[in-house]
Amino acid sequence: MDEKKEFGKILVAFFAGGAIGAMLGLLFAPASGSDTRQKIKDTSVTVKDKTIEKVGEAKEEATSLVSRGKEKVGDVKSQIQSAFEAGKGAYKGKKRRNGPRSRGRSIV
Repeated sequence: MDEKKEFGKILVAFFAGGAIGAMLGLLFAPASGSDTRQKIKDTSVTVKDKTIEKVGEAKEEATSLVSRGKEKVGDVKSQIQSAFEAGKGAYKGKKRRNGPRSRGRSIV
């Protein structure tokens, strides 16, 4: 879970840095006010579209990771269950072979 949070933080920081850098580049570029506003608008739309795309990719990757995790848990659960049943069968088999043992004093 911590890895997902870290990945999300890195992803957000990456896109925020890119957006801020693009905006600052446009603001300091020599152009008229209307040209600069249009560039800002175009850039913000592009950044928004790319962000939506990358978030979608991240969701797909997270879904894939969750699916693989569930498969692994199912496999391990099955192995543990099989081992438990084998141990239970071995215990019952040994108990039948040895027969009931008296506990306490023997009567002679």
